[in-house]
Formats: sequence, structure tokens, C-alpha cells
Amino acid sequence: MAKRTSHVQSLTNISVDTSSVIQIGDSKVLDAVSNVLAVQREKAIFYENEFLFRDYFTFCEPIDVPVITEPLEITTCHETSAICVNKVRVNFLAASSVLHVGSNESICLGSRVKNIRHIMKDADKNQK
Repeated sequence: MAKRTSHVQSLTNISVDTSSVIQIGDSKVLDAVSNVLAVQREKAIFYENEFLFRDYFTFCEPIDVPVITEPLEITTCHETSAICVNKVRVNFLAASSVLHVGSNESICLGSRVKNIRHIMKDADKNQK
């Protein structure tokens, strides 16, 4: 990996979500994983240990990493030893995302989200 100096004049960011990275400068490995279990209920009553990641296939299923079978040939030309960026403006970095200015050898990102909505039946709503 070529070592470079990274210069960023201005960076504006409004929000960074869980397991996200803002990296200015070189990094050898970036690894960001986010598991989100989002539960929405009309009546906000929750019990301890009611929702566990292990109870949902979404979080237990292994992720198949693609295997590269064809040979890769990469030619790079670094005319200077610096990466210069004038302005970066990012409104939001979602779960397990990366804003990276610099060299990197390896990156692995993953995000799994399970949304659950419990909506009350009309009969249950009338009993409120």
C-alpha cells in the first residue's frame, strides 16, 4: 500500500450513524459492522429480552463473500505523495458506511436491519 499524506481543507458532516467511520489518512484495515433491530409499536410497551438478535434469521445467516476467480491487474500512478481535497460535504453516513480520504489495503462493511411493526387491531384500539 502506498503511503500518502491526506489534506482536507473543509469537512461538513451533519450526522454519523452507528458503526460508521470518517477516516482522513491512511488505514490498513477498515471493518465496520452494524446490526439493527428496529421495533415500532403503537403502544410502547417493551419487555426485557423480548427481542434478541439470535432469534432472527437475518442476523444468524452467514454472508457469502464473493470469490474473485479471474486475475486482477492494477496499475497506479501517484504523481504526488499527497491526496488533496478542497471541500467535502456529507449530510449523513448510514450504518456501517465509510467516508475515507487516504490509502487503504482492506475494507469490509456490513449492515443488517430487521424492521418489526406491531400494529394494534381495531378492536384493541377501541379498548384504550
